[in-house]
Amino acid sequence: MRYKCVVSYDGSRFAGWQKQAADLTVQETIEKAISRIVNHEVVIVGSGRTDAKVHALGQVFHFETERKISSFQKAINSQLPPDIYIKSIEEVTEDFHSRFDAKYKHYDYLINNGEYNPCMANYSCYIKDKLDLTLMKQASEVFIGTLDFTSFNATKLGENENQIRTIYKIEITKKDDFITISYYGNGFLRYMVRMITQTLIEVGLGNVSIDEVQQMLDKKDKASCSYNAEAQGLYLIEVGYQEYKENMD
Repeated sequence: MRYKCVVSYDGSRFAGWQKQAADLTVQETIEKAISRIVNHEVVIVGSGRTDAKVHALGQVFHFETERKISSFQKAINSQLPPDIYIKSIEEVTEDFHSRFDAKYKHYDYLINNGEYNPCMANYSCYIKDKLDLTLMKQASEVFIGTLDFTSFNATKLGENENQIRTIYKIEITKKDDFITISYYGNGFLRYMVRMITQTLIEVGLGNVSIDEVQQMLDKKDKASCSYNAEAQGLYLIEVGYQEYKENMD
């Protein structure tokens, strides 16, 4: 039997989602918890990786077991640390795949643009100087559409030649001192959201023009963008398994 799970986690103390030989990861922690419950080794398959210190409210993974456990969600959560929480679990068909079946992803990036707050240091990026949201919104339009994002990700061409992705919408909102940049797209390459985010921040600070952003994108060159926003401001909000429509968010 195959199960689909939605999980939230605080990424502060983890070396990312992907299991590693020496460092603590979210994947390994969840696998150990489920394996204890079903009494056999379990491998979970995530919708994608999140990097060290990146958080999630709606990461998705699947796993297989022939064991039927009553109150499965409660049982798994009882074996997990308080910074990981299974939000839902459901039995799915054997052909469901958390990664390959995903149609879109929604990420948020949180910026503290007011007074420094140590309680938010692990959960937002602090920018002291005031950001020009109008310029940032205008610059964000450069990234909308089905485009070649070679310049704005760290995935090597030898690892994935296809650097074309579709961003459906980028929304920039402000509440009190906090700015949220929301991304909706059919997929994101390594560091792609963070590199675009830091570029928008640089525009908001007056360090980069919108024309320069367009030129960076058009170059399709790994050396054209050296910006990469801090990891702790990034949140994986949702993984969607039906075609994206703007009124869905």
